[in-house]
Amino acid sequence: MVLLDERILELFVESEEEFMAPSDIGEHERIPYSGAYVAKRCRKLAKHGLLKAVGRGLYTITDEGQEYLKGEYNAAENGNAGVSDTNDAGEAQDQA
Repeated sequence: MVLLDERILELFVESEEEFMAPSDIGEHERIPYSGAYVAKRCRKLAKHGLLKAVGRGLYTITDEGQEYLKGEYNAAENGNAGVSDTNDAGEAQDQA
């Protein structure tokens, strides 16, 4: 997991939209990455069960993704790497 992953999950929780496309997420002011990179991270989050692909490039957050944000889901215990403690989005820290 990288810090960008948390920002993506937070946007799902804060948004009034149930489904979002990576390109929409990439246009948000808090996400300083391209839609292509956000799409890559969304695929990773979906692979690990924190997002769910619902088709046509749309994703929704899963119960596990919401639990992760609340600190109730341990990504490391469920086969995911820990979150980077650096201030950047952690592209080099990508272990998920």
